[in-house]
Amino acid sequence: MYNGFESLEAARTSAQRIFDPFSYRVTSTERAVPICLSEAPALAERWPVLWVRDASGEFDLVVLRGLQPGAEVPGLHSQSRTSLPLLLQAYPFRYRDLTSGGEIGLDRTAPMRERDAGAYIFDDRGGFPPGTDLKLRALDLWGEEIGLRARLTAELFHHGLVEPVRLPGTLQERLELPDMFSALAFPEDVPIFRSIPATHWLTVARFLAAQRMSLYMMARLISALPEGTA
Repeated sequence: MYNGFESLEAARTSAQRIFDPFSYRVTSTERAVPICLSEAPALAERWPVLWVRDASGEFDLVVLRGLQPGAEVPGLHSQSRTSLPLLLQAYPFRYRDLTSGGEIGLDRTAPMRERDAGAYIFDDRGGFPPGTDLKLRALDLWGEEIGLRARLTAELFHHGLVEPVRLPGTLQERLELPDMFSALAFPEDVPIFRSIPATHWLTVARFLAAQRMSLYMMARLISALPEGTA
């Protein structure tokens, strides 16, 4: 999803500007975007939410917004900024390490087209103007659940409470999609909630329900494929 990392301090001395999320190619074409648990119920109304296995074998929770690599996400232009995953609302701001949060910087990128004049990252007093603040708040919301997201993922896979998600025929291989997984339809609650603080139980319960229901959106993605692909 990202091309590189530039620290905020380095950006302070540059004239770099930030733009509306829809000005960036990643918003239009990134098919799998990492998400946090709290945003899953809203995103699940449009796209499947599932875990994918990355190149190193780790499991990452993502929203799958399309099936064709590099293709434009269907129906994107009818959406608002707040309907996007939090990491895209925050873009090009990013954490150096998505698994632990920590240092915040920017992706090394440029807009496809300037939908507006853009905005500077810092104001003349060295503070954050509204455009920067809006993006950083979205990143903070995502970052607040890094630990909870990792803990739930570890518990589900450790206790075998997930199952593979497969597309019809050889579609998954032809579209170069990674291994995908979903929580079981009726997972055993005890081993999951035993290691999660009670303050997060409602968030986790809502997430599990939304994640499972989101799989119905896979048919929508398949139907959006060009004729002859499926």
